[in-house]
Amino acid sequence: MDSVPAVQQSPGLRHRQKRERERRIVKAAERLFAKKGFAEVAMEDVAARAGLAVGTIYNYFPSKSALLLAIVRRESESLLARGRKILDDPPDDPVAAATAFTEIFLEDFTREDRRLWRELFGAAIADPAVVGKRLFEGDAQLVSQLASLLEQYRGNGVLASDIEPLPAATVLYGVCFTWMTAYLMNDQISDEMVRKEIRRGTAIAMRGLFPRGDTISGEEP
Repeated sequence: MDSVPAVQQSPGLRHRQKRERERRIVKAAERLFAKKGFAEVAMEDVAARAGLAVGTIYNYFPSKSALLLAIVRRESESLLARGRKILDDPPDDPVAAATAFTEIFLEDFTREDRRLWRELFGAAIADPAVVGKRLFEGDAQLVSQLASLLEQYRGNGVLASDIEPLPAATVLYGVCFTWMTAYLMNDQISDEMVRKEIRRGTAIAMRGLFPRGDTISGEEP
């Protein structure tokens, strides 16, 4: 009788286990950076929080900077996935669509503790060639998605034919960035206040994109 071979893990299972381990490591690092600050966290701290050996952490991420970039990448992928959903099925009202895009920025920004984003921004300033570049690339991709959305409305005749979608999208992003920076710098500014002001600023910025004589909805009094 032939011997029964030892049971081996399938490639699919190994891949899922690897992804789950990566997720645990990144989540542990994210919580620690938000609580203690990037400079104060050691790889041993991340390993203890994730329940893994330090050597395992280094197998996945060779440095704390690599962990920070993984957090940025995860946030960027989440934002872009939500942006694609709006692009695939945009609302009839372009102001509602633009507001939905600004909500993508805002929801991710206010979902986490302010300390984490302060750490991310600080790291981007300290290391513009790596961390700063990655943060910028993620935001630039979302702005590009917003520009594609504005282009759809321009092509349908809803927005003025002479608008420039990318500069217009950059202006809308500027509204978000201004208020999100204020939110980071001042603990007295609530996420509700930021949400209201971004919606108001988005509606005002959208005024200039409509054909003359048209009125728009969505602006709060």
